[in-house]
Amino acid sequence: MRIGLFADSYTPQVSGVVTVLRTLKTELEKRGHTVFVFTVEHEDAVPDPTVIRVKSIQFPNEPQHRIGFFSYSEIIKKAKECRLDIIHTHTEFSLYIASRIVARKLKIPSIHTLHTYYLDYLYYVPLLEPFLKRNVHTMLKRVLRSQKCVVAPSRKIYNYLSEHGCTLPMKIVPNGIDLSAFHSGQPGQEKGEVEAFRARYGIKPEDSLIVFVGRLAVEKNISVLLDNFRKILDGKPDAKLLIVGDGPDRFSLEAYARELGVDKSVRFCGYLRWPDEVSTCYAASNLFMSASHSEVHPITFIEAMAAGLPVVCAADISVADMVLDGDNGYAVQNDHELWEKALMVLRDRDAAARMGKRSRELSEHYSVGRFVESMEKLYVQYAKHP
Repeated sequence: MRIGLFADSYTPQVSGVVTVLRTLKTELEKRGHTVFVFTVEHEDAVPDPTVIRVKSIQFPNEPQHRIGFFSYSEIIKKAKECRLDIIHTHTEFSLYIASRIVARKLKIPSIHTLHTYYLDYLYYVPLLEPFLKRNVHTMLKRVLRSQKCVVAPSRKIYNYLSEHGCTLPMKIVPNGIDLSAFHSGQPGQEKGEVEAFRARYGIKPEDSLIVFVGRLAVEKNISVLLDNFRKILDGKPDAKLLIVGDGPDRFSLEAYARELGVDKSVRFCGYLRWPDEVSTCYAASNLFMSASHSEVHPITFIEAMAAGLPVVCAADISVADMVLDGDNGYAVQNDHELWEKALMVLRDRDAAARMGKRSRELSEHYSVGRFVESMEKLYVQYAKHP
């Protein structure tokens, strides 16, 4: 089968969606399919004949993100050369428009994965926020109306679309990754490398290390995570917090850490290479923690669980099947009380070990095999030439 993936971000950009796309392309190719990615150009991209890039400019205040521009005739020409059987879109913006042009002109069926719960991101357009709160679901229905099927990575997206009258066929397909990259014993996780990683960030062998991995932006609720960490330090002065990732709020969060007086125990380390450095950071940590309510089906949770970490997070339907209260961690209703559960885990090594073991077991539900097999079945069902 010849499959076209359309997205507004792809490697070397870093995000959960990029991880999903890379995984999908690699694993589908292993199964004998031919996969093309239609995405934006990037100055650091490695040339690849199966990755078709359109011109782009940087998104204002977000240097990692880009806005694509394309020629109608050129995108049709390139897509025609690919002889696609099906289109799978992973964006609602410029490359989505390109996908609709290609689908209509070349009569190629299309399915769509909705990766974003938009109600959590409307603050980016404050002047339009009241209008969009009332109308975003109507706009989404209009955008998606020509799709053969909508893929929901979690019950959260499925319920949202259902409650707002989506009548398209919908399928829940949880995200999946190559779990083995995060299992203990992999390259980068040997004792010496873990010790070197800790030393690189001034973290002593006896320190309790909490890790958060994600975009540094308002919707991730990182200021609340820092509030909780201040209380954790009161009960466990040897604790350290490692914040992995970057984003528009990095400088303000660093300033807030100084304001709280926790900056000497917090490490902002920016992006790490995926998966090798990221897997090392999990191996070096004792607990994964997040106060975010904006997730859909977070890849970072799966990675941390595969690495055998207990998880303490804000309760949200997006992670209800991932973090089982008291089993592999705690999903806390009040996100200002995460610190209590975090201290319980950090103080009880036996409980932490048990929860970490359960995290790894539960991560198997999100294996790359299950994910790609589910997507492959949908492609066969809706493809032009199955």
